[in-house]
Amino acid sequence: MYRILFYNFNPVSLNNAHIGFSSLGYEVFNAKCNELKMSDENLEKQLSAIIDDFKPNVIFSYGWWRGRLNPVLFCNIIKNKGIFHIYWAFDDPDCFKIISLPIGIHVNLVLTTAVECIPQYREQGVNAELILHGCYPPNHRSIHADASYKHDIVMLANNYNVNWDPSYFAFRYNGIENMVKPLVDNKYDIMVWGLWWDRPDRRYNLPKDKYGGHIEYGNEAKIYASSKIALGLQTVGNSESQFSVRTFEVLACGVFHLSQYAPSLENFFKKGVHMEWTKSAEETIEIVNFYLKDESARIRVALAGQEEVLKHHTLLHRAHSVMELIRKYKN
Repeated sequence: MYRILFYNFNPVSLNNAHIGFSSLGYEVFNAKCNELKMSDENLEKQLSAIIDDFKPNVIFSYGWWRGRLNPVLFCNIIKNKGIFHIYWAFDDPDCFKIISLPIGIHVNLVLTTAVECIPQYREQGVNAELILHGCYPPNHRSIHADASYKHDIVMLANNYNVNWDPSYFAFRYNGIENMVKPLVDNKYDIMVWGLWWDRPDRRYNLPKDKYGGHIEYGNEAKIYASSKIALGLQTVGNSESQFSVRTFEVLACGVFHLSQYAPSLENFFKKGVHMEWTKSAEETIEIVNFYLKDESARIRVALAGQEEVLKHHTLLHRAHSVMELIRKYKN
């Protein structure tokens, strides 16, 4: 039986990759970097202590490491102990050159969410395979509505500063302009939860009565169950397979999902069957008006979307796939 150490470089972004493996009965230890600019000395001390105590067969690292720790040292500690090392590159394709490849060349296997990056990894002699995000049914499921969260339209998303990296966040901001802003401006019953929607350095700020603040992971189902439509922003608009984890989570909760358009969505879902997507403010208003009025159509699409993700896109599906890849590359 494999013992798998999960190491999250940036806990703000994601911290649930281990769940599917523990649900399948594997022994896991979930570690994370809680320091900004962790010193090499502290990194070596922390990581070595965890490894020596837990004695993993596999280490599964993921997340944004830049500005947090020395990735080469991290990989070398693992390599010197003879442990199979996977890096999950869920910031591909936009961060392929600055985040994924610099650490990918030092690991045994890269798992990417962007299928078009696989040939680029292999050109560099890096083993690479496709593994997408997924939902976790015990958290992302249909539950009874909670009156305190009741709204026609909801969204869970962070409001990143486009000026940090215009090429990376510009597509996401396009989604704000085409979905959030027109719905707010036209006085729809919409509420948004997430980080930084009231920060003055953001290009768009929500009115106070439309912003619910930050919500802890695990409470998504309460919000989605209490809504008629759940919106979704996408950060990547140039991938065949990369799209937001929120897409899987919303659909798993059995709520009607309207996303900002991304070409990858068309490779996994059918518009008007599993979900809807929009390319403009006008299309957003048209879709929202139709599905707010037609409850039967809204429920039909929501249930079809839920069935699709529970059948193909849970964290248990991802864990099964990763274990097959470990057996393939580790031996």
